[in-house]
Amino acid sequence: MDMPANSEYSMTRSDATDLAGIAQFDLAMRREALTSYLQRNGSQRLVEFTAQLIGMANSVAENCAEMSDQVLIEECGVHPDKFTSVNLPTLIGACQGVMIASKCDPAGACHGCAYRLGSIANQSPITTCDAEFMAHDQKGFMCHAHLDAEGEPTKVCVGHAKAAKT
Repeated sequence: MDMPANSEYSMTRSDATDLAGIAQFDLAMRREALTSYLQRNGSQRLVEFTAQLIGMANSVAENCAEMSDQVLIEECGVHPDKFTSVNLPTLIGACQGVMIASKCDPAGACHGCAYRLGSIANQSPITTCDAEFMAHDQKGFMCHAHLDAEGEPTKVCVGHAKAAKT
C-alpha cells in the first residue's frame, strides 16, 4: 500500500526561492528578508507564506520520522514490532521545548538535555511531554547521558532538577 506524500502545504516557486534564501541567513538577516517580503507582498501574503512554511516544516519532520523507521527496518534489520517510532524532533516538540527551557538555566546540564534550548531532546515531543509530566518530581526525570552497564540512567537530569525548584 502506498502512503500519501506528506504535503499539507503548497508554495509558489517564487516563495520557495525566497524561503531557500532566507533559510540560509542568520536571525538578523532573516528579519530583514521577511520585512522586505512583507513590504513587497503585504501582510496577507506573509500570513499565507508563514502558514505554508509551517506545513512544510511539519512535512519535513514527518518525512524524517518515516525515513528513520525505514532505515531501521531495511538497513538495520530491526523488526517493526520492536519499535513504535524514533522520538525525533518536530515543530510542536520544539515549541514545547521552548516552554520547558524557559524554566531554568541549563548551566551544568548535559549537551543533549531536554531543558537546553535547541537540543534534540528539547525538540522531541515525547521527551518534552515526559519532562513536563514529571515537572514536580525532582527525581523522576533521569539524564540519558549517564547510563549504567545495562543502559539505564543513573543520574537525575540537571535541567529537570533545576526546573523543579522553580
